[in-house]
Formats: sequence, structure tokens, C-alpha cells
Amino acid sequence: MERRKARNRFTCEAVMWTNQGPCLSFEEQHAFRYEVREHGHVVGYITTDRARTHPDVMWERSLLRDGKIEQLTAKFKTIEEAFAAF
Repeated sequence: MERRKARNRFTCEAVMWTNQGPCLSFEEQHAFRYEVREHGHVVGYITTDRARTHPDVMWERSLLRDGKIEQLTAKFKTIEEAFAAF
């Protein structure tokens, strides 16, 4: 898994990838879901709303609260923008 840069007390790490042909690629440019962690604990996710290679792809945030995923309505053009919103 590849880790993205830390921002304040948060880190962002790729955790799910799309299939590229017959095999699964673990390279970050193929990831479609990231975990956001605060002090090592998962607090939310950043996911794509369509194929990552689509020209209109947007990134969505969700929070993990009391064991439930809460989808947030804002969408972002980049992973960095979505991560900065945490």
C-alpha cells in the first residue's frame, strides 16, 4: 500500500485498486479508495464517483462514526483537495 503525505495529524493511504487487465495493480494511480487515519485510527474515506480515468471523475469523502459510514455531499477534483477538507 502506498501512503500519501500526512497533513496535521491525518494520513491518507490507498487501500483499494481497480483491475488493470488480468491482474490487480497496487500502484497508487489505480487506487479508487483511500483511508484517512487520525493517530492510526480510520476516521473516513476518499473514493471516486466513477472510473478514475474518466475525464469528469470526482472524489467524495465519507466519515466513519460509531461504526457507520456517513457519506458527505461535497465533491472534489483531486484526492489532495478531498484530503485537505478533513
